[in-house]
Amino acid sequence: MDTLLPQEKDAFISALENIKVLEQSEFETYSIVKHRETQQHYLRYFLVHINLVEGGRRNEHDHFLPVESDDVLGLLFGEQSYHFPDNWRKPYLRSGNDNRLIPFDPSENYDLEEEARAELAMLEQLETFKNQWMNTENLSAEEKEKLTREYFQKLDQILKKPEE
Repeated sequence: MDTLLPQEKDAFISALENIKVLEQSEFETYSIVKHRETQQHYLRYFLVHINLVEGGRRNEHDHFLPVESDDVLGLLFGEQSYHFPDNWRKPYLRSGNDNRLIPFDPSENYDLEEEARAELAMLEQLETFKNQWMNTENLSAEEKEKLTREYFQKLDQILKKPEE
């Protein structure tokens, strides 16, 4: 498969042929499309985002994931999952609020699961510490300091990476 290159969105979309709509709702559409010139198939994810901060302005976003012939058949016959972002693990083209499609490689975010677990554990420890601190009116300054030291020791344990 060719490397994905930045390109003009309108020109790219005008060169596409719709093959099949896989799923459609008011705000999302998944479809299989084929580029007439290159014969490359794409899984297209079209999303409408309503920006309430900007008075309900509708932002439309396109995502184009290149798919191999075998994957096209799997998608057409419902044998392959396609929902964004879980099944979009390879580089794809995506749009913004202008007339460009730019390549995006989602693989840079794959290794963040460990960091996410650590973040949740830290939030849990913070909540525990906060609850304990709320009940410290009868504790001495030394006991409060000990509670704080224990909290930071727990955070250090969470952040400590295992030796490789």
